[in-house]
Amino acid sequence: MPWIQSYTPLGGSLAMSALVAAIPLAVIFICLAVFKMKAHKAGPLAVLVAVGIAVGVWQMPPKLAGHATLHGAAFGLFPVFYIVVTTILLYNITVKGGQFEIIRASLAGLTGDRRLQALLIAFCFGAFIEGAAGFGTPVAIAGATLVGLGFRPFYAASVCLIANTAPVAFGAIGIPVVALAGVMGYDDTGLMKLSTMVGRQLPFVSVFIPFYVIMIMVGWKKTIEVLPAIVVCGVTFALAQWGCASYLGPYLPDIIASLATLAALVILLKVWQPKTVWTFDHEPEFAGRENHHYTAGEVFRAWAPYLVLTVMVLLWGIPSLKASLDSSKVAIPVAGLDKAIAKNVCKPEDGIKKIALVKEQIGRQAALCDATDPRQAAVASGLNDLLALEDKLLVVEQALPGQAPVLTAERQAAFKAVEKKHKELQKLEKVLVEAKSVEKERFKAFDKAVSGQLPAEVAAVFTFNFMSAAGTAILIAAILSALICGVGVADFLGVLGKTLFDMRYPAVTVASVVGLAFVMNNSGMTTSMGMAFTKAGVFFPFLSPFLGMLGVFLTGSDTSSNVLFGGLQKVTAEQLGVNPLLTCAANTSGGVMGKMISPQSIAVACAATGLVGEEGNLFRFTVKHALFLTAVMGGIVALQAYVVPWMIP
Repeated sequence: MPWIQSYTPLGGSLAMSALVAAIPLAVIFICLAVFKMKAHKAGPLAVLVAVGIAVGVWQMPPKLAGHATLHGAAFGLFPVFYIVVTTILLYNITVKGGQFEIIRASLAGLTGDRRLQALLIAFCFGAFIEGAAGFGTPVAIAGATLVGLGFRPFYAASVCLIANTAPVAFGAIGIPVVALAGVMGYDDTGLMKLSTMVGRQLPFVSVFIPFYVIMIMVGWKKTIEVLPAIVVCGVTFALAQWGCASYLGPYLPDIIASLATLAALVILLKVWQPKTVWTFDHEPEFAGRENHHYTAGEVFRAWAPYLVLTVMVLLWGIPSLKASLDSSKVAIPVAGLDKAIAKNVCKPEDGIKKIALVKEQIGRQAALCDATDPRQAAVASGLNDLLALEDKLLVVEQALPGQAPVLTAERQAAFKAVEKKHKELQKLEKVLVEAKSVEKERFKAFDKAVSGQLPAEVAAVFTFNFMSAAGTAILIAAILSALICGVGVADFLGVLGKTLFDMRYPAVTVASVVGLAFVMNNSGMTTSMGMAFTKAGVFFPFLSPFLGMLGVFLTGSDTSSNVLFGGLQKVTAEQLGVNPLLTCAANTSGGVMGKMISPQSIAVACAATGLVGEEGNLFRFTVKHALFLTAVMGGIVALQAYVVPWMIP
């Protein structure tokens, strides 16, 4: 029988259970921020703590805990780390081919001012790569680019991490919002409303990020010197992000906003330059743009690898091509873990109450069926069959002790019979809705009641989709870039070997952190923490972005955070009488702040900028900014909930 997740293992106390569940996260915080431990050591230590708590407190079988950790580690290496490695490979090839010096000179030709270069590369170019690829790619590319231009590595890493908050919610062609809509059960109309809601939250932070980044970098006085560029950058990006998210959907806000902002900055720099050119202390002072002797063709060739990268990633995002490439994917069920865990298993006494609710909904639906319509008559017949199955389930529930969740063979068989019949009814419902015989909302309460009584078996499948993976698109771009840059086969293999060697420690970090997320998810620890947030009552809208930030900190992905907490945000909002669009959008809008403190992101940033071993210092620098910006987003969401609810579509 499957092992049953528990969410209040400590004497039934949700508060105590959530506090204990947070210990692995506290371990990472303390190791990185206090003891200055390297991330590739802090990550595995946190995993050991999480496994110990899962086994000792949540009573998770050791075998399941081990399998969950390994499953997460495998996912961390592919596809997550695969993207990072191929991105760094592409950058190293441009360096090996001598093209990066031309890129550096072409940007310095626009401006030699490091403040403006930060806006161009960290904000605009990083947002473009986030929109096209996401999943850690922009921090890696933009960070490496800034270091190549002459930025101090720590400045490059921190600036890129903070600047990357603006585009994350619509990254990778809108995947975080699309995934969130799927979790919420939204159709295309709901997806558009969700995109609009995010577009009415995130731009308030996006417009501020350019000023915030430069302020952190150089202080107030030097920031004011480039205020025209900051205003053009922030306003252009925010307006384009809002307009695209509100009227075009979630797929292109980053692409359109970043290109519009980059174009606006280039036009501005043709007619305006700061009075003084700011450079780092270790650099010689110079007062003007850097002149270079490179021709337009040479500059185009130098930028060609990133043009190829963009084209390949966009091609890989075309649904028809992606579907064709996906035909070669291999889905491997994790033996000993796949469907070996059951969640949402209620006590038999609670199950009896849920049966009564389902029967009530069956009666309502049966009364609405038109016997003269053959399709509705079929629904009525199916409802009668379901009613009989509910009666059989009631007999099973009444025979069980009601004090604790159990899953006997008889109870599981009764649940499966109900689930099977419900799926049959849902097919009939779909036919009626498509034929416009009934309104779609008619079955909403019924479906919710039936789904709410059924436990769910947790699937554990490792998908190896090498051909359709974004990393493969980047790998092909790297190979094409080697040809463009004149890097031979032997040199290419040498660069590949060096890249893999340099990324060995970040690989351990990413694998361990995703393994940590998987064991916490599978044990029920993450759900316990999420449920604790729901006790905040009227303060929940303010705290909902923090829940998203927590999810991104855990997983390193806004998409994963949305999948993890999207359903919880929706249910909580409905219970509190708040529009779920608001809190679910807040999950992704607040989640973007967690990107800068996620151990995965920090590991990528350090690897890309040559700061491996300095993860703790970078974490301590970014954590205060993450908390501040999340609080700002919380304030925006609270105002939208209680002061300006008309902003909710």
